[in-house]
Amino acid sequence: MATWSDALDHLRSTYRLQRDEPSSVAMTWAWDDGRTQQIIVRRFQINDVEDMVEFKSPFAKLGGPDPIELLRENARLPFGAVALSGEHFLVVHNAKLATISLTEFDALLHQVAALADRMESKHLDNADAY
Repeated sequence: MATWSDALDHLRSTYRLQRDEPSSVAMTWAWDDGRTQQIIVRRFQINDVEDMVEFKSPFAKLGGPDPIELLRENARLPFGAVALSGEHFLVVHNAKLATISLTEFDALLHQVAALADRMESKHLDNADAY
């Protein structure tokens, strides 16, 4: 993938976006069983030179899952990381925009949403659904 503009064009033509801003978009990933997961894709730069893309998906609120347990789970994740942003726990994964193809971009969307969905499902007793 060459640019953030290419990524936006792909996202706009392939998915139904709930939010569409110059540096970020939001969408809901849906599965056949009716489960859904919000995912946000954001562009940022490292050293004002290298374009990066961040995939993040909330799965619980602060006060729900035990933060110590989430840190332990974080060490076992196959990719990405658990993060806390404001009052929400998220699955977050960052990648260099120039090094991923559109196929890999779509795979990352799915993988991040699926991992957040599994985390939400595991901690559902203590989490608010999104």
